[in-house]
Amino acid sequence: MKWAADTAGDLGKHWMVTAERDGHALPVTVIARWRWYKKGSRRDRLRYGAMEIAALAGSAAIPVAAAAHLDSVVIAALGAFVLVATGVRTTFGLHENWVEHSQVGYAIEREAALFLHSSPPYEGADAIQVLVARVETIADEGGQQWVRRRLTVERSRQADESSQKSTVN
Repeated sequence: MKWAADTAGDLGKHWMVTAERDGHALPVTVIARWRWYKKGSRRDRLRYGAMEIAALAGSAAIPVAAAAHLDSVVIAALGAFVLVATGVRTTFGLHENWVEHSQVGYAIEREAALFLHSSPPYEGADAIQVLVARVETIADEGGQQWVRRRLTVERSRQADESSQKSTVN
């Protein structure tokens, strides 16, 4: 088994890409799934962080703007900005996506590590097939979890809209 150091976020040099078992690299499909989740996790972490920083900075700017006696339009615009940043983060589930993508990526890494060490269930002659099947199951479950979460958000939004319409009538 050959390992390489994890080099500060460079997926091309990560141990998942360079590791070998009996002279063979991990299956391409396993690496592809893992990369997709790692990239998604990074993207969602950055988006979530940007929205949180925007909301915090906007929130902090409101009392400063009021104390500086800035025009009420500026203060209202800051409040609207905070509302939009918070809405984007919530609507698109940036934190939840980050967590889910991270969990699936780490689960794939765990399976790869077990495979590379010939640990159960990867000790048999069909270890590669077992690895691919388990990674596909992990990815499928991750996708189903995302769909369930999005459907729950959509149903909640529809219920809110229905209750608002009935209140107006």
